Amino acid sequence: MGLGTSLVYMVLLGFGSLITPGVGISGRLLEWVPCPLSQFSHAPAYGLLTWLLASGLRGREWPQHVALCVAMPAALVFGIWMEVFQGVVPGRVVEIGDVLMNAMGIGAASLLIGLRLLPIDEASRRWRFRRLLDTKRGCSAS
Repeated sequence: MGLGTSLVYMVLLGFGSLITPGVGISGRLLEWVPCPLSQFSHAPAYGLLTWLLASGLRGREWPQHVALCVAMPAALVFGIWMEVFQGVVPGRVVEIGDVLMNAMGIGAASLLIGLRLLPIDEASRRWRFRRLLDTKRGCSAS
């Protein structure tokens, strides 16, 4: 996964901030989502963004701690910018709670990456996936 994946995901998040509740198919679908669920969805969304950014930078041979130190503020700044941008969309409002949920997701992903529970380098992801497959097949990984 490269930085291109991160950019595509950021574009998708941007399109999500343009949806006006009650307008069009996507706006009608947005109205069906309960408010707490839509607010809590910010945490995993921005956690995923942090992971994608850190993975993309790690794929360019950046050290893990540097990739993470760049990915965290980049995801937070993007989240703040999206929230401000959302304020100009009719029917949408700027909410500090959304930014706080973004920060919680960024922090959770960063913690998991720092504890090496969420790998951001290709070799580690392959190793964990192979070990998971071997475990499900009943094989022992050496």
